[in-house]
Amino acid sequence: MPEPIQHESTRHVATRPEPIRYKSTRPETTMCETTRLEPIRQDCLSNMKSFQIRPAEPEDCPEILRLIKELAACENMLDAVKLTAMDLLRDGFGDNPLFYCLIAEVHDQQKPSGKMTIGFAMYYFTDLWIGKYVLEDVYVMPAYQGIGAEMLKTLSQIAIRSQCNCMHFFVIIWNQESVDYYTHRGALDLSSEEGWHLFRFNRELMDMAWEE
Repeated sequence: MPEPIQHESTRHVATRPEPIRYKSTRPETTMCETTRLEPIRQDCLSNMKSFQIRPAEPEDCPEILRLIKELAACENMLDAVKLTAMDLLRDGFGDNPLFYCLIAEVHDQQKPSGKMTIGFAMYYFTDLWIGKYVLEDVYVMPAYQGIGAEMLKTLSQIAIRSQCNCMHFFVIIWNQESVDYYTHRGALDLSSEEGWHLFRFNRELMDMAWEE
């Protein structure tokens, strides 16, 4: 079992989970977290007989970045990606990581490593009046959508072990199938239920915002 990692900004111990391996299960056709519902391609089914979800390692940063760009492309925001693999390495794998990350892998004999990274879940912990909670982002390649539910299950287990009261995540407004997917499983749409707006100050505005 890996050593516990202290998250500096929330003053609690979050333990990186052991890899979770799944064998000989035909994936269900579910909705990708960022794209419309699509059938799983027949040429991918053999690769999905065995997969694992594990904590990301520093050497995974290039693959995580590739998937982040795929996620951005799904949301028509590829040009907005400024992140680099070095940024991920610095911020996620130092002594005081700013985020944690899981990756999903399937076997692929065409790859030198014998595996292909097909999804990620990036998350961090924070506190509010509701108590400690997990804020996360999940992406699984469209051809492997059935694995997305297992990643959410793994995140839920991490949140429970870390004594979190809830999980928060974002869905782009036009992705109604994602909204339906989560609400069908009991998630609350805070935009509707509590009337929240999400605001952001970009880097160049962070100082200017407080000037008289």
